[in-house]
Amino acid sequence: MISIITVIIAVLIAFAVIFRRYRSLPNVSFSISLLSTACVVLGDSMSIFRPESVIGWKSVVFASEAIMVSSWLLFALSFARTNYWAAVSKFSRLLIYLSPLFIVFFITVPAKDFFYSPEFGSERVLFLENAGYIFNLFLLLYSIASIINLEATLRSSSGTNRWNIKYILFGAGGILSINIFYYSHALLYRSLNMNLLPVRTGVILISILLIGYSLLRHKVMDVEVVVSRKILYKSLSLIIVGVYLLGLAVIGEGMRYVGPTAGKNITAFLGFIGAILVLTIIFSEQLRRRAIVFINKNFYREKYDYREEWLKFTQRISLKHSFDELLASIAEGFKDAMGVRTTAIWLKEKDNGEYFCARASDTAAVNEKAGEDLMKFIRDKKWILNIHDVDSREIVANNAEFFEKTKASLIVPLLNVDELTGFIILGEGIAGNEYNYEDYDLLKTLARQATAAILNAELSEELTEAKEMEAVGRLSSFIIHDLKNTTSMLSLIVQNAEEHIDNPDFQRDAIKAISNTSEKIKNIIGKLGNLPKKTSLDLEYSDLGHYVRMVIRQLNLNGERGLSYKETEPVKTGFDREEITKVIVNLIINALDATNNQGDIKIEVGTEENMGYVKVSDNGCGMTGEFIEKRLFKPFQTTKKKGLGIGLYQCKSIVEAHSGKLKVVSREGRGTDFFLYLPLTE
Repeated sequence: MISIITVIIAVLIAFAVIFRRYRSLPNVSFSISLLSTACVVLGDSMSIFRPESVIGWKSVVFASEAIMVSSWLLFALSFARTNYWAAVSKFSRLLIYLSPLFIVFFITVPAKDFFYSPEFGSERVLFLENAGYIFNLFLLLYSIASIINLEATLRSSSGTNRWNIKYILFGAGGILSINIFYYSHALLYRSLNMNLLPVRTGVILISILLIGYSLLRHKVMDVEVVVSRKILYKSLSLIIVGVYLLGLAVIGEGMRYVGPTAGKNITAFLGFIGAILVLTIIFSEQLRRRAIVFINKNFYREKYDYREEWLKFTQRISLKHSFDELLASIAEGFKDAMGVRTTAIWLKEKDNGEYFCARASDTAAVNEKAGEDLMKFIRDKKWILNIHDVDSREIVANNAEFFEKTKASLIVPLLNVDELTGFIILGEGIAGNEYNYEDYDLLKTLARQATAAILNAELSEELTEAKEMEAVGRLSSFIIHDLKNTTSMLSLIVQNAEEHIDNPDFQRDAIKAISNTSEKIKNIIGKLGNLPKKTSLDLEYSDLGHYVRMVIRQLNLNGERGLSYKETEPVKTGFDREEITKVIVNLIINALDATNNQGDIKIEVGTEENMGYVKVSDNGCGMTGEFIEKRLFKPFQTTKKKGLGIGLYQCKSIVEAHSGKLKVVSREGRGTDFFLYLPLTE
């Protein structure tokens, strides 16, 4: 019954996979592997039920096994791999090339030369001839090569990819493992013990159920990972198989004198089920980290190969095309090097010297602010802060909320000489939080490399911005040329008017040309008339609210604009009227554009945190978080079809020249709030 169920499930899964993507090599080889495995189970079962036809059915089994081991190897070499042929070892390639000869060997050699069975009906044991012994030796060799390559694929995967493929690999590994046991047992005793059929069939059934579960839950045949050839030289499977075969030989020798057939079957079955559970535990990241720590502590003089770690980190952060990619690589590098659960990178703002979270694996830490005493502690000490150290207890207690919300265990400073350009927060370690001087030395080395990379990236961005501003000058030259052309057009109309002023057609054409020219000049002036010109501020100390009301009246003379004004309290501050006018007008015009001149614009003046503010709100289209984070306040970045992206960049420059701040809160599809902050007068 178990054999029939196993065969049916194997055939159904094989056809389901092959019909999904019949031209895929992994799918084809996988389906052939399952079908041939089903034929092996069926043939062995029929040999038991009809011992008089054992030669015929075993011929079917041997033919199926020759195809089975070759197809499993081909599947192991191609499944979930990109450019799989490049990662195949020479030995595995040789086995693939020998596969046809292996099948031909079985076809050309008569079945009677493989085994003999004097009392098969009662003993259910087939004794191997020389051809059968060689045949089983190759079956074992192919099975070992297959399981090594499957493990290489699993070791090379990570994250979601590993989660998607691990059960199908465990299932295939279970089938290969029971085959290795069966063939090694045959070689050890030079016989095929058909009493092991229930064990073999049971393990194959459980393995196929694992494969079926994986296929139902994940589209595992669509996953691709890159397998390093070096993985094959570090394969754990080869060691396990070697130890397993040695142990099998010892147990087998003892079982010759003690242990009945039932005992052998139960022991073997439980052994393979336990092996599958052990494999599941082995690939636990936490246990792997603990094992690495234990080995490094007890078997090596030094915990880290600093050269290897530095080269790996350097390679990780090199050739990144954007600042965000660089920060992501740095965070991932620290995370892998120390085996921590979370990382966050905090950098210093150039405008106000505050530290902000530029990259975090836990979004809850993004909006937290680091206390000034904590920053001073890190800046003065210049060491790595461990929250579990006795010397750090006071500063940790004073900033308990910050450490709790950021889940910080270590804080690694990013120092440029004596300047603290930022810091990296490392969360709880997967294998615990015990760190020594070697961990700190590695972190300092990586921090120096990360600091240099971040500073270089920031300088590169500043250079790019400077080049963009240089382009403003070139663009101005083009605009002047356009203005010159429009002036020439107007001059030409004036000249022709002396002769054709009484011609109605000329009058219509002239008015139309003048109207078009006027509109063109307005657009040019509207876009570029506000380019920065002043190099110093002409400050006067006055009531900010009174001045904002004057600007609103200028923009709302006809009363048609949907502008409303609210002043919570008088605000006395110093500002340059001409420059601040540009900022307020630009913010109001942007709000009108965002609402297509049909929405509500609310303006509010008040004080907050010892600063006066002007708040301009609209209920327009809003902006995306990505645009605000990466493009807003940068030159030539705009969401307007006809905009140049100069206005807000200029506004920010003007406000910062007043020692103020320009902030924005936007909700896509619901509206935007701009806040202009200026210092209050004493």
